[in-house]
Amino acid sequence: MQTSQSTNGSSPHDAIQMLRQSLEKTLDQNRVLFSEIARFTQNESMRLAQLNLEHANHAFAHFGDHRDLAGLIGAQQEWIKEMMQECAAQSLHYTEMFHSLAQGVQHQAEHAASEFGAGAKKSMEELGKKGGAMVQQASRAAE
Repeated sequence: MQTSQSTNGSSPHDAIQMLRQSLEKTLDQNRVLFSEIARFTQNESMRLAQLNLEHANHAFAHFGDHRDLAGLIGAQQEWIKEMMQECAAQSLHYTEMFHSLAQGVQHQAEHAASEFGAGAKKSMEELGKKGGAMVQQASRAAE
């Protein structure tokens, strides 16, 4: 007697295959996500380093024009102010990036969960039909 498992295509192997594909898709999405984070971080770090050099050059030029204690303090204060503004701007860039990535991850997770849920629901319906058919076969055999 052949089981109805192999006839309808909904076996435990199929469920495992669906889960495997879902996990592979999630891993691929995570790889892309981490790649985006690394690229963003590298670009932001380079941007901040370039701005640091520009601010340092500006401070040295300011100090070169005023070679006294007041000029040194003024140049230092200006440099610190500019650096603090750039750090705050970079923090906002990171916040925006992580917010955007979090929304993307949430959307992907919701989509993957709905796909998996739909597949699981379909598998359960097919298993229910098979179970009903098996019960009917058993009751016929018992008669």
